[in-house]
Amino acid sequence: MLQLDPTSGVPLLTTREHQVLELVAQGLSAKEVAQEIEIAPRTVERHIENVRLKIRARNRTHMVTLAMELGLLHLDNDMVAEMDG
Repeated sequence: MLQLDPTSGVPLLTTREHQVLELVAQGLSAKEVAQEIEIAPRTVERHIENVRLKIRARNRTHMVTLAMELGLLHLDNDMVAEMDG
């Protein structure tokens, strides 16, 4: 059953789902995320799919955009610096 934050109504993510979401937002592939956090790539794909379904996103790009809009993901200075090259 989908759990929602009682104050905001935003879907609650597990710690691992949030960790995977942050790494995907940084541009890492499922394989790279798996290597980074030392789990199987298929498990990463399952976490991505769970997040995508929880926030009703169409694809990974939409998932990251919605996560930012919902306040589940914030771009910090380190992430912006990585994106700039």
